[in-house]
Amino acid sequence: MIKALQVAEGTDLRPLVAILRRQAIPHQVTEAAGELVVWTRSEADAQLIQASYQAWLEGRIEVPDSQIANGTAGIPVKDLANNFLAAYWRAPITVCTILAAVLLALASGFGTDRVVISAWLFPDVIRGGMSWLSPMLWLQMLAPALLHFGAIHLIFNTLWLWFFGRMMEPHLGWQRYLPLLLWLALAGNAAQYLWSGGQNNFGGLSGVVYGQIGFIWIWQTLNPASPLRLPGAMIGLFIFALIAMEVLASSFIATAAHAGGLVAGMAAAGLFSLGRR
Repeated sequence: MIKALQVAEGTDLRPLVAILRRQAIPHQVTEAAGELVVWTRSEADAQLIQASYQAWLEGRIEVPDSQIANGTAGIPVKDLANNFLAAYWRAPITVCTILAAVLLALASGFGTDRVVISAWLFPDVIRGGMSWLSPMLWLQMLAPALLHFGAIHLIFNTLWLWFFGRMMEPHLGWQRYLPLLLWLALAGNAAQYLWSGGQNNFGGLSGVVYGQIGFIWIWQTLNPASPLRLPGAMIGLFIFALIAMEVLASSFIATAAHAGGLVAGMAAAGLFSLGRR
């Protein structure tokens, strides 16, 4: 977490909290040593919080008393549209990836329409007959990442992609984040396909999500001053979950995709760090 703001304990931050909720800016307020601290997840969000606080102090943003009293700010349609646009400008690749996964889920009946999902399965490269120079082959190798089987599967993956993507994309820039995302999807899909001996009935963004975790893990280790970081306990929990899934549910969870994405993300972080030096 990144410290975005620090004020005296007696400061009434309820209007600011209402503003941040209305703008869908993730934040948390804590009290320590007689001061109130506003935390957030990325440097970009910290700057937005500081700008909102300054605008509130100067009277450029007003919050009705009813919203303050209720501890929340109303979110009319206009604000929802503004929030979506703000999110898009901060993390366009992440937003587009989530939208693509949602649209495919709806079109495939959440993975129940075999005719639709057949076009999104990993290609049968083990048995050959395909040209490695064909762009369509590489697109087919990426496609399973967008395929989800069930609403819970979709919601779980897209929420974590959103959580980590909003941290990574503003920090790395979309020019580096896009090829990273493609690499994580490719590595996770290929790992699952090869580990299963050529079975291609899998899909989901889990490999990408674990790749994001692996990237941040190594990135914060190699770049201690970077604001892109996660608590060690959170990383440990995801690693424990991966092991538990392999032991308890490997028959119906694509754990190899998780592991492949994780390793690919760790490798990418090392390469990216070398590029900075």
